[in-house]
Amino acid sequence: MKTLLTFCLLIATSITALAGVQPAELAAAKKEILPLFEAMQAAANAHDSEKHVSFYAKEPDLRFVINDQEVVGWDRLLEWQRKAWQDGKTDVVYTLVGEPAFEMPAPGLVMMTYFLKSHRTAPDGTSRDSRFGITALWQRRPEGWRIIHAHESVVNY
Repeated sequence: MKTLLTFCLLIATSITALAGVQPAELAAAKKEILPLFEAMQAAANAHDSEKHVSFYAKEPDLRFVINDQEVVGWDRLLEWQRKAWQDGKTDVVYTLVGEPAFEMPAPGLVMMTYFLKSHRTAPDGTSRDSRFGITALWQRRPEGWRIIHAHESVVNY
């Protein structure tokens, strides 16, 4: 009985949170997040790890999941990104595929899903193309919108 009551309270809380989000709130959040996202993508194409990671919450419990790997903490994410971009020496180019999708599961939280393709030169000199999807959870914070959790799935072809 206690489990059922807990489950019902969880559902009621979720419905209440969802009911509190108005379309205008999501539209306003999207308008604020899009320029940040564009700057983040520009930093990615410039291979500027510090600038790119600056859009994530600078916290030790930040989570970034890529395929079967989890990177926990802002400092670790910065270290991981520097390695991925070879300290800015990579030639990878990212291109947005389609338009990002935005959802607001609760006031102050926006889930953004988008798809990218990339092209780079592999260490053996051959070209390598990838496609991937990313879902990022943005949170409105005193310093502005920041990503608090992200998941990236890569497909090489």
